[in-house]
Amino acid sequence: MGDIMGVISRDKNQINCIYANESDFGKQLEGYLKASGKDILMININETMPTPTQWQELATDLNIGIDNFLDFSKIKDIDNNSKFDANDYVTILENNPKAFQGAIIINGEKTAHITAVTEVLKYFEADSANIKHTAHNNAMDSNKTNDKDNFV
Repeated sequence: MGDIMGVISRDKNQINCIYANESDFGKQLEGYLKASGKDILMININETMPTPTQWQELATDLNIGIDNFLDFSKIKDIDNNSKFDANDYVTILENNPKAFQGAIIINGEKTAHITAVTEVLKYFEADSANIKHTAHNNAMDSNKTNDKDNFV
């Protein structure tokens, strides 16, 4: 269950985070993600490399090319003017996990490619606002009901 072979799991109660642990970014990210209160699956591509199919699926979900996942300054002899196809970019990623830029966060139907940990907050803003709002409304309703019950 720990790895992501096959189709990427899309569970609203779990956040999958695909990252490379070369930097503090991954550690900081995990802290931010835990604040969401959901189950977190951190997928370090240095240990578990997504399959070419999964990279394609992620790029498609995000509506970007696989080359957008790469920081070309971290790859010798390649720059972003080099012409490659999607399969080449997957191979480059597999051979240069440290060039993976940012992280990909998957939660239910939502997929985001972030390059700064603070972007996680934007990603969850809508969710947490709705949760707080809904919880607040429910509390208000139940109090009113209880008050009425007490008075009657």
